[in-house]
Amino acid sequence: MSAFVVEPLFTATQVWWFAALLAVGVAVEFAVSPRRRARLGAGGFLIGSALLQAPAAAGVTLVRGAYRLGYLEDGRGFVEANLRSIPWMIGAIFLGRLAARRLPPFSFATGALVRADREIWRERLGRWFGGRR
Repeated sequence: MSAFVVEPLFTATQVWWFAALLAVGVAVEFAVSPRRRARLGAGGFLIGSALLQAPAAAGVTLVRGAYRLGYLEDGRGFVEANLRSIPWMIGAIFLGRLAARRLPPFSFATGALVRADREIWRERLGRWFGGRR
């Protein structure tokens, strides 16, 4: 057995699960967010939504799955492999979300989506609490 770090094993099945999970997540958000979709347009909404959801989907399906398989190939047990892959998943999600929100090529689309969401909630709370009628 080696140390904490192992060689991750990526498979085509993980890529297909990532694509399916991302597609379902974006489709559900597209269906249930008509106000944000109307403010940003369909294209901007789909890009921003996909960029915000991709790190979580990739962390769960690609990173955790690859490290779990790597630990299983290294001779670890099922439970130990799953537990050791969790920090890799959390780190990938954290760094991916940070990059999607802060790095310039991605931050334009995600920032527009976050601003639209903030404006919609500001208007909604204003209506609920009597600020605007």
